[in-house]
Amino acid sequence: MSGTPLLPAVEPLSAEDAVTSALRDAILSGRLMPGERLAQAELARQLGVSRIPLRDALRRLGEEALVRIDGRRGAWVTALSKRDIAEIYELRIMLEGRCIRYAVQNLADRQEKAAVLELSKHMDSSHGDASEGRATRRRFYDVLYSHSGRPRMHRLIMQLRDNVGRYHLLQDTDLSHAAHSQVRSCIEGGDPDGAARAVTGHLEEACDDLLASM
Repeated sequence: MSGTPLLPAVEPLSAEDAVTSALRDAILSGRLMPGERLAQAELARQLGVSRIPLRDALRRLGEEALVRIDGRRGAWVTALSKRDIAEIYELRIMLEGRCIRYAVQNLADRQEKAAVLELSKHMDSSHGDASEGRATRRRFYDVLYSHSGRPRMHRLIMQLRDNVGRYHLLQDTDLSHAAHSQVRSCIEGGDPDGAARAVTGHLEEACDDLLASM
C-alpha cells in the first residue's frame, strides 16, 4: 500500500466556528434569552477567546437573525413579537409544504429512505429530554429537506425553524408526535402530497399553540 492517505485530514474547528456553534446552541436552548444583551468582554472570557473571533461569530449569528447588532450600543439576542412569529410561520407553511413534497418525491433510494425514517424514530424516542428532542428534530428535518434538491429553500427553512423553535422551549408548548407519525407514514409510503398536508397542518397548530401561550 502506498503512503498516500486514503482520506483527507479532518480540519479542527476554527475559533470563530467553535464560538459560533457555542453561542448558537445557547440561544436555541434558551440559555441565552430573547432580548438578552450580550456582554462581549464576559462572553470572550467565558469562552476563552479573544474579542476578534467573538465579533465574527456574532456577525454570523446576525446573518442568521439570531442576534441583533448595533455598532455603537452592542449586541442582543433577537426577540420576536407575536407578529414576527405569525409571519415566520406563514413563511414556514408555504416553504415546508413545498420542500417536503420535493424531498419525499426524491427519496427513492432504499438506504436513504431508511436513514431518514430511523432519524424520525429517534426524534420521537428522545422527546423526554428537551435539549435532545430539539437537536434530534432539527437533525431529522435538516436531513429530510436536504433531499429536496432546493438548497436555498432548505437553508431558509432551517433559519426560520431556529428562530422560532427556541420559543417553543421557553413557552413549553407541545410539538405533536402524531404529526411526526403521519409524516413518517407518508415517507414510508412515498406520498408527497400527504406529507405536505401533514407538515402544514402541524405548523398551523404549532403556530396557534405558541401564540396562545405568549
